[in-house]
Formats: sequence, C-alpha cells, structure tokens
Amino acid sequence: EVQEAISSGGRSSHHGTYANGMLPLSVDTRTGRGKQTTKNTIRRDIAVDVREFRSALPSILHQGGMRLAPVTLIVGDFVLSPVHCVERKSISDLFGSFASGRLYTQAEAMTKYYKCPCLLIDFDPSKSFCLQNSNELGGEIRVDSVCSKMAILTMHFPKLRILWSRGPHQTLAIFKTLKMKHEEVNIEKSISVGNNESLDGLMETSDVVGGGSTVNSGVENNTNSNKDEENEINEAARDMLLRLPGINVNNARKLMAVCDSIAELTELPRDDLKKLLGPVTGQKLFTFLNQKLAAS
Repeated sequence: EVQEAISSGGRSSHHGTYANGMLPLSVDTRTGRGKQTTKNTIRRDIAVDVREFRSALPSILHQGGMRLAPVTLIVGDFVLSPVHCVERKSISDLFGSFASGRLYTQAEAMTKYYKCPCLLIDFDPSKSFCLQNSNELGGEIRVDSVCSKMAILTMHFPKLRILWSRGPHQTLAIFKTLKMKHEEVNIEKSISVGNNESLDGLMETSDVVGGGSTVNSGVENNTNSNKDEENEINEAARDMLLRLPGINVNNARKLMAVCDSIAELTELPRDDLKKLLGPVTGQKLFTFLNQKLAAS
C-alpha cells in the first residue's frame, strides 16, 4: 500500500490523509455518515439441538467462527436463519429414518414452519461419496432402493432442499453461504416452533380419544375440588408423552386411545407397542420404558 501510494503520487485509491496524502496511514472508514453497513456483516448465530453435540459437526462449526446456541429443538437439528431449518442425517441415520418413516414426519414439520427446509446428508470423509453403488441404479422406482426413496421424498416435499456434504468442514462452508444474505436466527422462536401446536393438538383430541378419557400421571385424584391442578397434571403428562423416543402428535393419539395414563403405557407388551407404533418405533419405546437405569 505504501509503495502504491508513493508511485501514484498520492492518487491511490486509499486516499490517505497523512504526509500530504502519500502514506495511507489514516484511511477514512466512515460509510453513510456514520451508519454501519450490513453488506459484509458476518452472520454467525446458529441454534443447535443439544442431541447434535454427540457428533463432531458442532465442534467444527465453533472452530469456524460460528456462535452456537445449544437448545432443545422440536423441528430440525440446526436453525440457521428465520427461513433455513436443517435436519442432519448421517448415512446410517438416513437409512434408519427411511425405514421407520420418521424422515417423512420431520420433512413435513420443516416444510410447515420454514420457507427453506433442508435435509443435510452428512457423508463420512473416509468413505465413498455416494448413497449406493452405481451398478445398483435402475430406471424404475424400487422399495429397496435408497435413491428411489429420496426421489419419492422430494416429490412429496418440493420445497425440501438436499444438502450433500463430504464432511463437517464442507458443511461449515455450506452453512456460511446459506446465512450470508439472511437475518440472524431468533433463538427463542426456533425453540418454540412446533412445541405449542403439538401440545394443543393433543389437548384438542383428549375429549374424544378413548371415549373421553385423558392421559394423566397415573395417580388418581380422589377429590374434584381443584380442577386446575388436575388439568396441570394432564398437561404435564401430555408433554411427557411427546418427549418419549419416537413419539409425535400422530402416534401419540394412538397411544391415548388405548392408555389412560403414563403408568398404563409402561405396562403395554412389546407386541402391542409394535402394532400401534410400527416395529422400529415400538421397539425403541419398549426398550426405553423397560431398560434398567443402572448397569448390572
């Protein structure tokens, strides 16, 4: 910069004001009469579901300059902006989510609440960058083909964007690009997305599911003098039900049709749970409810 200023006789684009304008040691950085421009502002805030911290990606994002807010998200794994919500899937998670049908539910929720829902397929850098062998690809839709399932998923959700990443460092670059021209994420709003509607949806159906019975905490109230307290217990039990592994609004209603309390739910046999929730989700819930808290 100094050589450029000297050779141009002070006519450099830097227009310094020190030593007759020849040395650019005092550059006028004011823009718009003191108004700060947001054109080149680096947007760094990301809402991250706490369960994602079991992977290496949050650490890479933090090292890359992102400000992470660890929260419990009902919809998505990462919220980058008011319009971008990302559901991250490793290859093994992708196959499992297709088998259980959970990915459909997640895509439906993201599409409902965000303008640009994204499915991030996070590949292992040490493995090949493909979902299946090219020799296995065909021109027909097959139920055992993951590529066919991906095609069907995008047909059902045209707004869904697929992000292909070779590893966490490339994901960092993708996230930075997506955030570049959008406002910072509202952390509080991202936490509340999907939460109230899920609970309200159960409360609206509580009078008709199971012949008018509602899910309660399993402890009978022998007095009817305090209905507010009873409603508070029921609401807490519904919220607990929605937080059980694999449970969403749709299959929670099926459980409420056959169970009057959380205590009754814990006594359901494995086969009954599989019939109500499907083989994968039913087994997951049964294991959660019956697994010992401490290792023997």
